[in-house]
Amino acid sequence: MKDHYEVVVVGGGIIGHAISYHLNKNNVTTLVVEKQQSGRKATNAAAGMLGVHTENSNANEFYKFCQSSRDMYQELNWELYQLTSIDIQLASGGMVELAFYEQEKQAMELKRQAFPNLEWVDPRQLKAWFPMLGKEAIAGIYMETDGHVEPSRVCEAFKQGAIAKGGKVREDCHVWNINHVAKTFHLDTDEGLITAERVVIATGAESGRWFTAMGLVNPMIPVKGECLSVISSGIQLKQTLFCKDFYLVPKRDGRYVIGATSERYNQSSYVSVGGIESLLTHFNTIFPSFRNGRIDSFLTGVRPGTEDGIPVIGEHPSLPGLYYATGHYRNGVLLAPATAQLIGDLIMNQNQKVIENLVSPQRLAMVNS
Repeated sequence: MKDHYEVVVVGGGIIGHAISYHLNKNNVTTLVVEKQQSGRKATNAAAGMLGVHTENSNANEFYKFCQSSRDMYQELNWELYQLTSIDIQLASGGMVELAFYEQEKQAMELKRQAFPNLEWVDPRQLKAWFPMLGKEAIAGIYMETDGHVEPSRVCEAFKQGAIAKGGKVREDCHVWNINHVAKTFHLDTDEGLITAERVVIATGAESGRWFTAMGLVNPMIPVKGECLSVISSGIQLKQTLFCKDFYLVPKRDGRYVIGATSERYNQSSYVSVGGIESLLTHFNTIFPSFRNGRIDSFLTGVRPGTEDGIPVIGEHPSLPGLYYATGHYRNGVLLAPATAQLIGDLIMNQNQKVIENLVSPQRLAMVNS
């Protein structure tokens, strides 16, 4: 068994497999090591929204990063299908953000000024579009270019695509330690020693240990999220709806994903009564017509938040060859393609200086500084 690789990615969620796919596609032999089965953590509990405009309030460099990543899905949709026969279920019905109070409307007006491409929707139009609303919305903005994908399918497509290009995957394999020895990284794992020229940390909310172990201040804030999916044959929606207290994402198989709670520093793995009750209380007020729907499933995952709200993507400031790709909070699905491209560019010595400077680990203090 080959135990030396050009790149080892630690973490088999959507970010890790996206990076592996991008690198193997560019002839950089890459291994993904995942301590469980791939995509079973935050990826598995995500709704898959490509919410560029729900996640940004102005057109800064991070917005452009989000926008470029969303746009990559158009090509990836066909590319991955041709390579793996997996349909990532890219939906292009757009998103509508709703306001029910004056303060929310004012925030939308500012967003509309920041993004002239968004369409303002008045109450009469909203009532015509969404007659199932139980509470009258006073304003909305239509984000035509934002959609959603099916996260588990995207993760599996990246995984299978990387394998098709020569990549390797080891699942149910824990990485215990990473040491830098004579310009080579030694990874102590359940399956013995693996060596690599470069290592990428993509372990999501569990990435904190790999900052402190490598001499950096840990920037990670785990944020638990809970959601559920329901089936209601009497309601037909094409657009994703986004409100202050919840979102509603219509899936191709008839499910509607409702999410999500947000609880900092909670890393529990169970779905709580209180979390689901809170979601349904808000949801049923706005969509009483869903009360007769059937609950399909409950989902939970721990998102990888950061202290400053910005992902950590780039090379360790004093340990060449060690890279981080984590801290995406609730934007892991949205940012997977652009994160993979950025890590790939850094490894292959290409230049993305503007966004690299924004998300780089260089902003993190050394523990002993």
